[in-house]
Amino acid sequence: MTTIALATAADMPDLVDDDASFLAALRERGVTAVPVVWSDKSVEWGRFDAVVIRSIWDYYRRPDEFAAWVDRLDAASTTVLNAPETVRWNRHKFYLRDLDARGVSTLPTEYVERGDDVALAEVFAERGWDEVVAKPAVSAGAFRTKRIARTDAADEQAWLDNLLGERDVLIQQFADGITDGEWSLVFFDGAYSHGVVKRPKAGDFRVQEDHGGSVDAETPGASLRDQAADVVDAVTNELDGPVPLYARVDGITREERGSKIGTDSDGSDATEFELLEVELIEPELFFRVDDDAGGRLADALLDRL
Repeated sequence: MTTIALATAADMPDLVDDDASFLAALRERGVTAVPVVWSDKSVEWGRFDAVVIRSIWDYYRRPDEFAAWVDRLDAASTTVLNAPETVRWNRHKFYLRDLDARGVSTLPTEYVERGDDVALAEVFAERGWDEVVAKPAVSAGAFRTKRIARTDAADEQAWLDNLLGERDVLIQQFADGITDGEWSLVFFDGAYSHGVVKRPKAGDFRVQEDHGGSVDAETPGASLRDQAADVVDAVTNELDGPVPLYARVDGITREERGSKIGTDSDGSDATEFELLEVELIEPELFFRVDDDAGGRLADALLDRL
């Protein structure tokens, strides 16, 4: 019988509720699937036929320990999904620079390495931005993320200096469209599965539910799906394959700013998609909005084994 470990975090040892349908789908297909805490050093990962990385939502707070764990998985005689090389690349948000070089539309960004001396006021002046979002290159859930206006650059310089003393940092032009909603389009084995729009609460820019955001199931137009699929293709090409087992492509559309790129197949205006992140390590996959999504991922996984 196939035995699969679903890697999770110590504070959610039974997985998150949203993953329940995926777990059930595996068991319905005769698979022994068990949640296993990634940071438990007693685990022998090689005893599983596969390890699927799921809700390891504390990894960014323990980056060195996490990197060592990925190395152990890579050395174990088991299939790891997504693959260790994919995880190593995706854990550090400077991967956006690689995708930009491949023609993916990304937010205008300053990539700042740890210890660099960067003046916020100069970034605003040189880029002509009015607002930015600064965040660590290894982070999740808006961890140590701050929205900064040009008029507050001097006051926030000490905060940035402190962050740069510890981590690589991204300084990005604030995306006005985020307040209207951020798309998350989910792909399994390169094929589109389902999508949601995440919206921040009034007066905030963070779309995560932990920060008061909301999630609504919505159906993207063909153009938006195609552009998100192009992101998955760019990832696959950047890493020289294989296609990720699961990928969540997060971004905003430029419709609010009038950047139309044609007409969609349903007759609506096609809008340009701007990538915020592509999540390949531990994304919430919003199984709850599509009753068949757990089964689709289970089938895609078993096709790999």
